Amino acid sequence: MAYDYPAKSLDIQGRLMMLGLQPRHLMMIGGFVAAYGLFETTLERALWTLSEQPIDGVRPFTEKMSAEAQFKMLGAGNAKLSEKANLVLEVGAKAARDLSEYRNSLVHGYLVPSGPGSAPSFMKNPHWYGASGRTKAVGDAFLDDPIQDLILIAAWNLFGLVGKVEKVFSDPDAHLAIEDMKDDIRRASSFASEARHLRSLMNHEKY
Repeated sequence: MAYDYPAKSLDIQGRLMMLGLQPRHLMMIGGFVAAYGLFETTLERALWTLSEQPIDGVRPFTEKMSAEAQFKMLGAGNAKLSEKANLVLEVGAKAARDLSEYRNSLVHGYLVPSGPGSAPSFMKNPHWYGASGRTKAVGDAFLDDPIQDLILIAAWNLFGLVGKVEKVFSDPDAHLAIEDMKDDIRRASSFASEARHLRSLMNHEKY
């Protein structure tokens, strides 16, 4: 008898839903992971452009860089860009750091069930099972509305930014296009920061 993979897939989806991950959660997680992947891979090419170093026939220098080092390089910009454009890149780098932390919590974290009517969340590096000596910071990825919308927008805006950076020395319109993304990137930074720090924000009386 042939293996019924569609039925098995539906069974697994049902089990995920029993854990609190509803179809919208799963769809938005997939959308975010795809958008973040587009940002991440385009970021590498953007850094090649900013470095003004040819990579033909050589190992790309970005292969040896951590994510934090890549974000730092993005934020440093390039002396040939305007002050306004470099400021957009600086804000974009901050957004990328926060979004990367959320992404890591989402894909590497423990699934934390929630009560009825609430979405589950993910937590990385919890001090559970006696692991109180961890040196890595705890991180959360909440799925409650509107967080999933916010992180998807943030990832897509960052993808748009690095796509323009990649072409900044070959497309005469790219330089001004980066400057024009100021509001989108500030929004991305705000959204990513809220998503990353939601636990502490929820404990603040003004949130």
